[in-house]
Amino acid sequence: MKKLTLVVFDGVQALDVAGPLDVFSEANLLLPAKDHYQITLVGERPDSVMCSSGMEFRVHVDYPNFHADSDLLLVAGGPRVPEYRPDPAFMNWLNERVRGAGAVCNGVFLLGHAGLLAGREVTTHWDHAERLARQFPELNVRPDKIFVRDGNLFTCGGVTAGIDLCLALVAEDWGHELAIKVAKRLIVYIRREGGQSQYSPYLAVGPDEDSLVAKVLKYVTDHISDALTIEEIADISASAAAPFHAPSPSTQT
Repeated sequence: MKKLTLVVFDGVQALDVAGPLDVFSEANLLLPAKDHYQITLVGERPDSVMCSSGMEFRVHVDYPNFHADSDLLLVAGGPRVPEYRPDPAFMNWLNERVRGAGAVCNGVFLLGHAGLLAGREVTTHWDHAERLARQFPELNVRPDKIFVRDGNLFTCGGVTAGIDLCLALVAEDWGHELAIKVAKRLIVYIRREGGQSQYSPYLAVGPDEDSLVAKVLKYVTDHISDALTIEEIADISASAAAPFHAPSPSTQT
């Protein structure tokens, strides 16, 4: 039995919670009962939390009354987490409970406030990576990574990256084949190619149509079936880069 604790709070991102829960619940469907993941949702207060989307999650127990050990404690993230200043009692509780720790999305900020990240390698949502590095300069922030493991610390990128992280945890616990089965059931990649930068809005801006890059790209695209050599592409680049000179009057016909 693997005991997992997922920390939630008002304003939490719904997918930061639902993604990991669905990965582990699907794994439970494929595992013998003795090997199941036992997941406890812990909040700042009992009853329920309201997600940023308006969805509600029922909290199993509030943190002052949760004293069980966990194999892994994951802190979810949310849109307002970088500005959130947690209660010191909650930070103390985090320190006392942690054997293995992790964060989904920008939940890593809460681990930082708890003093659990000094000198560690982490990642977070690409849009918050710069702030995380500035706010906690002792960290090695890897903004392009989908997820990062540093010893017993697990962090991941934004929102759905929590699914990637938890699939990796399932693979580590029970093998790659089981993780593949879970990924197939959820219809997601077992491991996404590339990093978070592919989702950055800055990449949505293509080169100017009159730029050298755009001209060469257009030529290569138009001749995609041709076996272009490096020398040919270099000649095309040089030609595209050459300034246009109008013919002099004496040479005009």
